[in-house]
Amino acid sequence: MEKKNILVIDDESDIREFLCTLLKSKGYNVIETDDGTKAIKLVDLKQPDLIISDLLLPGIHGLEVIKYIKDKYFIPVIAISGIYNMEEIKKYIDELYIDNFIEKPINATILIKTVEKIFKDINKT
Repeated sequence: MEKKNILVIDDESDIREFLCTLLKSKGYNVIETDDGTKAIKLVDLKQPDLIISDLLLPGIHGLEVIKYIKDKYFIPVIAISGIYNMEEIKKYIDELYIDNFIEKPINATILIKTVEKIFKDINKT
């Protein structure tokens, strides 16, 4: 089976490092960036299979990054945030077609199960 490419976008280096290490340990190829503007360029260049994006980003806000991606590609997005909670983000999930939302601090088991479910659902279509 071909390795899936996941783009991790988070301006906090410790969180980005945690996510990258976790995903690589599960056999995924990981691309990473710390800023919304760079993220858009990477998406256009690499077109990853999945994106995990923080919402509060320097450059371009995470919601704008997600809107750009969803307007242009059929790439699933998991939004993560330590600032916003599910109540605050609920309306954006439907508006922007966000595939899932996980609050920080991130539970590794929940994240991996979410990633695996998204890839399993994609393979069904």
